[in-house]
Amino acid sequence: MYKDKNVIVIIVAAGRGKRMGSEIPKQYLVIDDKIILDKTIEQFEKNSKIDNIILVVNDEDIEFVKKNITYERPSVSKVIAGGVERINSVYNGLLSIEEDMQDSIVLIHDGVRPFASQKLINNCIESSYEHGACVPVIDLVDTVKQITKDNMVKKTIDRSKYKAVQTPQGFSYETIKKCYDLALEDNLSTLVTDDSSIVEHYGYSVKAIPGLQKNIKITTQFDLRVAELISRMV
Repeated sequence: MYKDKNVIVIIVAAGRGKRMGSEIPKQYLVIDDKIILDKTIEQFEKNSKIDNIILVVNDEDIEFVKKNITYERPSVSKVIAGGVERINSVYNGLLSIEEDMQDSIVLIHDGVRPFASQKLINNCIESSYEHGACVPVIDLVDTVKQITKDNMVKKTIDRSKYKAVQTPQGFSYETIKKCYDLALEDNLSTLVTDDSSIVEHYGYSVKAIPGLQKNIKITTQFDLRVAELISRMV
């Protein structure tokens, strides 16, 4: 709990990881002798402000997850099935929150980001409480070009005006649930790529907080190798 609010984390791990090129979904690959999803859960379980964790996975993976991961993670209150798209999986997580817990702060996190620090998690909780919605961001390090449909450079973008977005993203339950209700009704699944985009779309302000360079999303084989290096350093 943070001040007068319960804190719930929805960890979304229902993807199949096609870009990884592995028969095993990326969230179940192993780094540093531990399943990636388990390492992700562990970071939140360490935090005393968090009341419970809801895990969203593929329906066919539920028994595997219960047997191999959550049996020793008491902070995971539910393991539920995801949907066709990420937006559906997050929504399933929101719908599973009990009525007596709906005056809560909700953090939404990618299951394949196992290096969120306690400082980042705490900052997300505090900013969600204060502002109603927040998102961690980091600087862009590469030059950014706008290109045409036929792959010709149109112009160079001033990268100082733009940031890359991470998770966890935090919201008041009331705000994120209302926006997701509208997003599903308006069929926005192909138009938004993260949770804060949905909140922005419906006119809410989102506070940008400092992200963390090592808080990578493991998507490709290259990311997996980088994650192995990070894991040895932390």
